[in-house]
Formats: sequence, C-alpha cells, structure tokens
Amino acid sequence: MRQLTLFEELEAAERDGGWEDVGIPSLGETTLDRVHQGMVLFAAGRTQALKRFLVEEGVGRQATFWKLAQSLSALYPNGTEEKRWVDGVLAGKKGLGF
Repeated sequence: MRQLTLFEELEAAERDGGWEDVGIPSLGETTLDRVHQGMVLFAAGRTQALKRFLVEEGVGRQATFWKLAQSLSALYPNGTEEKRWVDGVLAGKKGLGF
C-alpha cells in the first residue's frame, strides 16, 4: 500500500468536500496519524480547524499526542518544513490550555 504525503490527504479531502473552513476529517487511528493531521492543518493555515481538532475533538487532551509531537520536533532537521509544521502545532499547546 502506497503511503500518502501530507498534502495528498488535504487535497483529497478538499476535493471530496471533507474539509470546509473549520472542518476536519475523522480522527486518525494512531497517534502518529493525529500528529500528521495537526501538521497538515497548521501547514494549510487552517488555524480554526486546528483549534477545533485539538480542543473539541479532544486530541489535545492526549498526552501521547504531545509527547510524539515533541519527539518528532527533536528528530526533524532544523530548517525543514516538517519541523516548522510540528513546532507550529506545539506552539498552540500552551495557548489552548494544555
């Protein structure tokens, strides 16, 4: 099975009407899936959808989500888009009360 890129998921959801201005797709099955979903929302500038994903969908209340995001941030090389995206998700942690 071929692995999708981060933006292929976003483009498919937009094409199929799955993501509106603040809409989000169904939660990913694994913590890694959910971290990637948060990164996609941040990268796409969907701040309200990211907030909804973390707060209303409850993803931000999962300690494993934040631990994995922090681990990925430490692993991604400085200057990469992926590091910027995961750091953007992490930046919302304190502001949203997690």
